[in-house]
Amino acid sequence: MMKKVAITRANALENRAEWLAIRRRHVTATDWPKITGTSRWGTADDVLADKLEPEPETEFEVSLPLKVGSGLEPLIIERVQEIWGDGKYLPPAFVSRKRMGFTPDLARIDSPSGWLLAEIKVSVKDWEEEVPPDYLDQVRFQAAVLGINQIQVVHLKLASWAEGLKMMNRGSVPIERLFRYLVDVEEEERKSIEREAERWWSKHIGNPDRCA
Repeated sequence: MMKKVAITRANALENRAEWLAIRRRHVTATDWPKITGTSRWGTADDVLADKLEPEPETEFEVSLPLKVGSGLEPLIIERVQEIWGDGKYLPPAFVSRKRMGFTPDLARIDSPSGWLLAEIKVSVKDWEEEVPPDYLDQVRFQAAVLGINQIQVVHLKLASWAEGLKMMNRGSVPIERLFRYLVDVEEEERKSIEREAERWWSKHIGNPDRCA
């Protein structure tokens, strides 16, 4: 069953401070694989530290993978929108329900199911036939927030990060290089994720004012 959610016009590019603040008041889709233990990028302790003792924003050197992934994402979104067709697309925003939330890469909100959601991934590694476990946890969490049955994961596999820079310079991603995976999420699994996320928040954060 599709859920009623709050939509906050905050994102990393336009109003980063507000976006970071609202993320700290929620368990996010990025947090969830760290909490479940599938993430390659951090642990539940990292999530806890970010919520309770966030470090001030500082300038940092952007890595090549991050630069390429960020630069190619809007080009990939354009390609996916070509496939999906005309419709009402959600502007960059934070979508939340209770203590769960995330920032969709691409969301169309006039589909028969209410939401058509895509998660964009760029890598230099082959996925073979399956979405990696941490990304699966991430999109299953997104499905739990929205109360939807399916999410698309769109993967661009690069031969090298240098190839990604060339695509950025051309301003185009070949549509044949994109691989789409459909991730189905049953209602009982969505309910389980919601229960676990609420339980984690209550146990480790408790009073929401601690994250204000």
